[in-house]
Amino acid sequence: MKIIFIQNSLFFFLGVMLMGSGCAQSSIDTPSPSDSTASSQPALSGRLFFHAYSCYTCNDSKLYRYDFAGHTLTTISQGWTMDNPMNVHLSPDGRSLVFMGVRAGSGWDVFRWRIGATTPPQNLTAAFGSTRDEDPKYSYDGNKIVFKQDGLMKEMDTLGNLLRTFAVAQPEASMPYYTKGDSILLYSGGEPSGTTADIYRVTLGSGLATALSAMPGVEEYYPVTRDDTSFYFTRWYSATNHNDQVYLGFLDGRLPQRLTFNETFQNYSDACPVSSRYLIVSSTTTGGKGGYDLYVVDTVSGKRWSLDLYFNGVNSAKNELGACYSD
Repeated sequence: MKIIFIQNSLFFFLGVMLMGSGCAQSSIDTPSPSDSTASSQPALSGRLFFHAYSCYTCNDSKLYRYDFAGHTLTTISQGWTMDNPMNVHLSPDGRSLVFMGVRAGSGWDVFRWRIGATTPPQNLTAAFGSTRDEDPKYSYDGNKIVFKQDGLMKEMDTLGNLLRTFAVAQPEASMPYYTKGDSILLYSGGEPSGTTADIYRVTLGSGLATALSAMPGVEEYYPVTRDDTSFYFTRWYSATNHNDQVYLGFLDGRLPQRLTFNETFQNYSDACPVSSRYLIVSSTTTGGKGGYDLYVVDTVSGKRWSLDLYFNGVNSAKNELGACYSD
């Protein structure tokens, strides 16, 4: 899910605006795990992080953690001092997370938090002033964080020290994501018309940027690495049908594949790999509890399972988005 702001021929992507609070974790009083059709759903034992809000302007968004093994749902942003924490990404060792949020009296910043810590998240970009710092992602070696600052992709270490800026032709380069080996960045970059965006790769050694999916007049965004040769991303069904669909793209530029679980007139977005076969996605498909709900989907058979089959209460009347899963 995304919102596009056009300003002086530049546009800013926001996956979803999220408002939250909290430092100390607080458990949510929800019913026991649902076991309806439980025998058919994939067995998962890891941790899921995501964010949720009632509506874009409701200012009630929070960050959550669900543990599949322990069947516990927790609000992790309870008591935090920033507004709108969103788009969590876990470190490779699973011990910390980065996310974007709004600092009081300023704008968007990138924060880092040691999972389970009683101290608040560290603001990694406060020293940059009033810049717009968004879309953080850990490198695969865990030593670096790539993010977007005022439309430019930049890299810093885990203490917030700026390492380099990635120069690409697009005036707005959003949602950077490392590929394995940290030698390539995927990103969503603006078309020359400034109305929609395409998916690009930039080789960090040479600086060469190449379009991997560039459908005219079709929004393409939210790239997520799958393996050394492929990635997932979200794009409109067509220039006239703006329902989001999840695609499998390829680093060698082969034509992307629309995955079988998509429905032409429903939204599917924010792909989160669970295994080589399964994803967790956000969808507006019929039968859900809110605008967007979380589902496990089978990329081979096209089957899907509501997260409420694992725990009744993960999905709600709010919009659940931005999933990030780790074993």
